[in-house]
Amino acid sequence: MVHEAYVDRVRAVMEGRRERLLSLRGAGDARRYVKDVRSAIRASFGTFPARTPLRARVTGRIDGKGFCVEKVLFESRPGFVVSANLYLPARVDGPLPAVLGLCGHSDDGKEYPPYQSFCQALALKGFLALMPDPIGQGERRLFYPSDGRPLPRLCPGHNIVGNQMSLLGEFFGSWRAWDAVRSLDYLLSRPEADRGRVGVTGNSGGGTLTSYVMALDPRVTMAAPGCFICSYLANLENEVPSDTEQNPPGILKAGLDQADLLIAGAPRPTLLLSQYDDFFDTRYARAAAGDVDRIHRLLGSRGTARFFAGPGGHGFSRENREAMVGFFQEFAGLPVDPEERGVEPLDGRTLRAAPGGDVARAGSVRLAELLAEAARTAPADRRTARPDLGARVRRALRMPRISGVPHHRNLLNYGGTEDASPRRFQYAVETAPGIQCILTTFGPKHPRMHPPTGRIGLYVGNADGAAEALSDPAVRRLFAGGRPLVAVDPRGMGQSMPCTCGSRRFFEPYGADFLYASTAEMLSESILGLRVYDVLRSMDLLHSQGADEIELIGKGMGSVIAALAALLHPTKPRVTLLDHLPSFRTLLESPIMLWPLSALPRGALRSFDLPEVYAALGSRLRKGPSLDARMKPRRRGPAKTRHAKGH
Repeated sequence: MVHEAYVDRVRAVMEGRRERLLSLRGAGDARRYVKDVRSAIRASFGTFPARTPLRARVTGRIDGKGFCVEKVLFESRPGFVVSANLYLPARVDGPLPAVLGLCGHSDDGKEYPPYQSFCQALALKGFLALMPDPIGQGERRLFYPSDGRPLPRLCPGHNIVGNQMSLLGEFFGSWRAWDAVRSLDYLLSRPEADRGRVGVTGNSGGGTLTSYVMALDPRVTMAAPGCFICSYLANLENEVPSDTEQNPPGILKAGLDQADLLIAGAPRPTLLLSQYDDFFDTRYARAAAGDVDRIHRLLGSRGTARFFAGPGGHGFSRENREAMVGFFQEFAGLPVDPEERGVEPLDGRTLRAAPGGDVARAGSVRLAELLAEAARTAPADRRTARPDLGARVRRALRMPRISGVPHHRNLLNYGGTEDASPRRFQYAVETAPGIQCILTTFGPKHPRMHPPTGRIGLYVGNADGAAEALSDPAVRRLFAGGRPLVAVDPRGMGQSMPCTCGSRRFFEPYGADFLYASTAEMLSESILGLRVYDVLRSMDLLHSQGADEIELIGKGMGSVIAALAALLHPTKPRVTLLDHLPSFRTLLESPIMLWPLSALPRGALRSFDLPEVYAALGSRLRKGPSLDARMKPRRRGPAKTRHAKGH
């Protein structure tokens, strides 16, 4: 249900975009389209920081066969160190065409052999090539053993910091793009670089960054992104969750697709690279290349937008690397000879620019420290916000308008029978076209064709309300005293959790819940807000059917939903939180944060935090234990020290 609802929404966006593209008739129309695309992308990425001194230094040099590598450190933000390798020909005769090479999602960053290979190949062909480590890769670690184990894997690790940034209204892709822009600043500061011949390339995550730099930095004269550009619709349909930096907020609301990231750079020469068996669907990649070519042609530039698909799976294969090199040679005015010869990847350890291969040892501030500081200063923004807390919360949740009583279905053949223990019936509340949230009743007998009446407890679970009501002793006690309990599963939770993305685990860090939360953000929606909306509509239905009083009960994820629903519902219900999140701020004070994106309203810390909600609820609120950033019970008091036997 949730999956198909979002597929329908995104298809509608793509159909509108297609109609606009087909309506373009000449260069004037194309220029206006490119201008609109650039403006929308800028708005999605937000405001970049001011340029500050790079404080660049070369920490070592390796002489190879026909090329050399300089080990470089510089600061993209004050104190935030970037490690990089600069590849040069052994002999430099005059200014050289310069290429920024951007890493994909390899743990070892710039040390990854295919990435070394294309940088060496470029240097051997007469290019200057710079490859920086991305945040969280190579020498730029995000997590350390002292943060607690297990340490997150690469892509879920990126999503952790991206989720934290969402609370500040920031986009991890903007941080990545700014690092790339500052890397280009360093590359073009070199006397060997020709500022009139500037390329950018990369694969997968590097293809993402290549596309962003093409859209955002006019200094780039040619680009070759690999294994990224296809379509946001393709990734959604094919159940491919994209990394947090690949989902620009509001990009779908603006009516754009991935091809528009390259159209923003039109008509600069662009080679869109794909792979025959890539999970980034080649069918859509080919169509995207056609969109780019159409704009180039309307602008009077033929042959500058091209497409190449290698024969294999996801990766920067030799075929794709050679296609990229030949393309850059052509548009840099060099003899076209793309065949890789003399390329031999080095021992990655020899390429490290920082002491011990860790920029922290070179004095770099940790990203976790920057985010924690931003969380500490965020309340200053809230002091200038509108005084009405409810209005601020609605704005952060992007709440739909509420009117009338929703229709519901009596699910006669689901949820057990009158003889079941405990007795339970189920109802589907239609909260939006094609969307139902499921109510499951527990407790005293009532007519199955009518939800319970009187005093009701409405339970919002951590992941699956009905299942928790049956298995969790703390929840079972809520209906043991004779009061009806209704478990509500908002969209995408419990009984409506989509069976997609290869996992049935709600908290899979790279799974279905993340896919729909990030899709909602690209549509400028909040899936948390939509779940709160589902609970509010369920309350409206229950009141219309004879409920005199509803007490909300939330646990874990459900504690956030229940607290916000209690704040916003006009009946001012009481609310009990069994396990709760004390504040959004705490999630930025821990390097490893495991609360999902679907629990985090974008920009919340700029407008409100949960303690304000709890204070506004006042005597209506009862709170139980709290959970930490890993969704575990918080420790109270100093931790006890364990001693090994014999000590």
